[in-house]
Amino acid sequence: MNAAAIAIETAPRRVSRRRLVLALTAVLVLGLLAWVLLRAHGGADPAPVQATDAAQLRDLSASLGHDVYWAGAPAPGTELELTRSAAGGVYVRYLSGDGELGDRRGQFTTVGTYPVPSAYAVLGRAAEQPTAVTRDLPGGGLALLDTRRPQSVYLVWPGSGYEVEVFDPSPKRALDLVLDGTVAPVRP
Repeated sequence: MNAAAIAIETAPRRVSRRRLVLALTAVLVLGLLAWVLLRAHGGADPAPVQATDAAQLRDLSASLGHDVYWAGAPAPGTELELTRSAAGGVYVRYLSGDGELGDRRGQFTTVGTYPVPSAYAVLGRAAEQPTAVTRDLPGGGLALLDTRRPQSVYLVWPGSGYEVEVFDPSPKRALDLVLDGTVAPVRP
């Protein structure tokens, strides 16, 4: 083989700038979502947890100056658990059955509210992935689930710097909680 043929065979393929930007965006979005999921569901450095109720969640929302989301008042026999992460996330878990504060099992409904700069744009980019399923929400909101991990549904609204994640071991229940309006900010 001559030198020209080797140079042609080993020359790097040119990747369109648009494809490269889309690929990098997808990697960043998926990496962010994976990081958030690890922090919310058993990652390293667990945040302190405490029992909570609606009044405490309302007070927390007022002190933080932004909405804290939940799935409404718990059913009888269910305890609310509050976790606040160092990164600013607020997680409300619905502990039922034999669940106890700090339980590391991922079998409980959890609603997380956490800061994500340009949250609507970030989720909009994630919505372009072939595994994304989206639904429009009242007020111009967007709900997204990734079919690779359908137990979590993500919600954002235009102009918000916060993303909401609804996790449930049952993908149907996670989506139903979002679409029927059960997941909402804690209100006075």
